[in-house]
Amino acid sequence: LVKVKSAAINPVDYKLPRFVIGPVFGLDFSGIVEEIGDNVTNFKVGDAVYGHAHGSLAEKAVSSANKIAKKTDDLTFSEAAALPVAYVTALQGLRLGKVTEGSSVLIIGASGGCGIAAIQLAKAMGAKRIIAICSGKNSQLVKETGATEVVDYTKESELQSFFATNKESIQCVYDAATGSGHGEKYTNASMSLLLKDVGEYVQLNGSAKVWTKGVVLKNLPKHQHLILTDMNTADLEEVSLLLKKINAKPLMNIMPFTEEGLKEGF
Repeated sequence: LVKVKSAAINPVDYKLPRFVIGPVFGLDFSGIVEEIGDNVTNFKVGDAVYGHAHGSLAEKAVSSANKIAKKTDDLTFSEAAALPVAYVTALQGLRLGKVTEGSSVLIIGASGGCGIAAIQLAKAMGAKRIIAICSGKNSQLVKETGATEVVDYTKESELQSFFATNKESIQCVYDAATGSGHGEKYTNASMSLLLKDVGEYVQLNGSAKVWTKGVVLKNLPKHQHLILTDMNTADLEEVSLLLKKINAKPLMNIMPFTEEGLKEGF
């Protein structure tokens, strides 16, 4: 049992049906441990923690010990609460993409929460070329976050030129836009960018057909992945370490925990 100090909202909070994630909104949180189960040995009452709980937009929340981590002193409670969904998803996606020192990474939907997380973590993992696809108005934001190149998707000629001149040159395409509900479709074009035989395409969303093939049938094309986030203590800790490595913090818009604040947040 945790007394919630800060909680964050993500698109998943309003996209998934209530019967999947419960009647109370919110998955990400930070707070202070108030009670622990009999078998919990790695946390104690009074610990400052952050992680995952169903119904985090509340004064108190219940979480599994294997889905939280101790908050480090360099993170505020609000900063820690902003990490779990976006940053653990990005970390696991970049791992699927086999991103290492010197890699080239394309991040589609780069100015959103998951996109910003992927840029920061790719930089911390040593990626040399980090290309961000976003609107031109957000180009400075993603550059300041760590992108080395920006492609403005609102300029069709610029977008088409990028895909035409970068065949078989990208190790990992991290796609946070396709299937997100606004008609974006980057999958086919992205597959042509992958380094031959070793490049990986990782998508966060997809059509019902993609989810069926990826999750139920598990027969997506080779080098194409649909990520399902596995929240766990080790990856929460790894996210904190990687951000500290490059002296980065999550970007936040802090709202009061009131009816008006929640309405504005959503």
